[in-house]
Amino acid sequence: MDTSEKTTATQLLPLVRQSMDDFSAALPAWERMAVFGDAFCAGLTSFLALLAEANEVMNLTSNADPGHVLATHVRDSLAPLLVGLKAPRSLLDIGTGGGFPAVPLALAWPTTVVTMSESIGKKARFLEILVQNVPLPKGRVVHARVEDRTNTLPERAFDMITARGVAHIATALQYALPLLASNGRLVLWKGERDLAELQDPPFVARLRRVHCMATVLDYALPGVERNSKLVILQMTPAPGGRSSRRNGS
Repeated sequence: MDTSEKTTATQLLPLVRQSMDDFSAALPAWERMAVFGDAFCAGLTSFLALLAEANEVMNLTSNADPGHVLATHVRDSLAPLLVGLKAPRSLLDIGTGGGFPAVPLALAWPTTVVTMSESIGKKARFLEILVQNVPLPKGRVVHARVEDRTNTLPERAFDMITARGVAHIATALQYALPLLASNGRLVLWKGERDLAELQDPPFVARLRRVHCMATVLDYALPGVERNSKLVILQMTPAPGGRSSRRNGS
């Protein structure tokens, strides 16, 4: 099926169902219905149609063909399900851009309150359109940089923070620290070359100082030979309730 031309939701839905059916075979059993239920597939279909339309007038992704987006960005966004991460109560996505990974995760985890932060105005407005029209009842858009302390993001409020293709590991941690709950986790999509940063002595010392444990989880996408990585930075409450995370330090 050539999906490079405009397609209707009716035409897209079978493509979405087939892609998610293939993907769901790699998921833990309890997650399979999350990505093959009617609500998920209908929402994903709406998202792909809106993305393709908006990409004609702004650069949201290099290739908005729905088949390409499903095989790469959507499946990759759902990597937390592949490695067995459970839905958090509240999630912040840093630099959501065209909607990844926040929108697929919001559809797969409909009870999670998902906040999408985006510093570029036209992209933030597109995300607001998605929230209204996909729809994403628990979605929220913040037009701001997460590192700007004048933003409206509440401190220590997020059980999970995600960042896909945004910043070095140390920089992402600096952005996330003031916003993560005491037992929250930062989830980063990274490649093999990025992992050397986890062995850097100053960074290792910093993890100890802020009571954070790093874990690397491999995942494989259906039809993709190479393995990819999720870097999980898990916060643990400091002894005696002390905090050393002010201003991300």
